[in-house]
Amino acid sequence: MKNTVVLGAALVLLLAGSAQAEAPSLVATLQCAPAAGPGRIVCELTAHSRVGKLVWSDALVVGTPAFARPLRARVVATDNPANGTASAKLALVAVSSGSGVLEVAARAVICRESAAGSRCTPEWVRVRAAVEVGQTAPGAGGEAP
Repeated sequence: MKNTVVLGAALVLLLAGSAQAEAPSLVATLQCAPAAGPGRIVCELTAHSRVGKLVWSDALVVGTPAFARPLRARVVATDNPANGTASAKLALVAVSSGSGVLEVAARAVICRESAAGSRCTPEWVRVRAAVEVGQTAPGAGGEAP
């Protein structure tokens, strides 16, 4: 029984160490430009890898405010090999004024070099951005009509 507990504890520590070594390296940000009124809203996702080389990426819209719908639910990102980043423009259509949150899953394939050769793995991270349509600027006093 004691050997089983020791073996189990060693396995947990080994797996915890592996999980830390394989921590996701994908970093993504999402920003949406405020809109004066209903219509098109443009948001931009940027992504890069902390470790390794980002070789492919896309963006999946996983949540939108009730007043705005995506023109496309999936957008393939444009890679910029010179600086190791990728970016994607997402567009929403707002049917009314409001304030809410856009949630996007940024997905990527990251390749890492090692003595054993190159190894590529898929990674993803969820990012959020505020969506503001027809809202007054902070400190302007009052709400938009």
